[in-house]
Amino acid sequence: MFSIQMNWLFLRQISLFIFVAICMFSNAIAHPQTEAESQEKIKVLISKTFDQPNLKVQTAPIVIEGKVALADWTQGQKGGRALLRRKHSDWEIIACGGAGFKDSGAIAATGISKEIANNITVKLKTEEAKLSPQKIKQLDSFDGVVTMGHGTQHGSDSKH
Repeated sequence: MFSIQMNWLFLRQISLFIFVAICMFSNAIAHPQTEAESQEKIKVLISKTFDQPNLKVQTAPIVIEGKVALADWTQGQKGGRALLRRKHSDWEIIACGGAGFKDSGAIAATGISKEIANNITVKLKTEEAKLSPQKIKQLDSFDGVVTMGHGTQHGSDSKH
């Protein structure tokens, strides 16, 4: 009887240890970001990249489709859209553009799948329908598409 109780106690302790280990390991793996967490990280990244001492960037709305995001931004009289991609838990800016980023073909041309490009432009259209025509004109004013390299900073001599 003693050996059965001892084995049972040992098995319970091992089971508890395995359960705790699984829980700790699953929490150590990066959890999926909520949309709110992703939007906040994107705002911080755009601010850190493009803010100037007396000219801060305003970022809204931000739409997300999987690991891809489009963020509308304004800075003074200028504006545009940033295309971003998530790598692990961080976001990176792929490119900046204007009216062209309302077209799924332009998004797909940057290497984003057609399905994601279609879905994200639909979301963008829905969010931008809430904006004033003046705001849309400001967002559309960014001329062309500028591809961003890793660690690229927006200089004060930029036209945008």
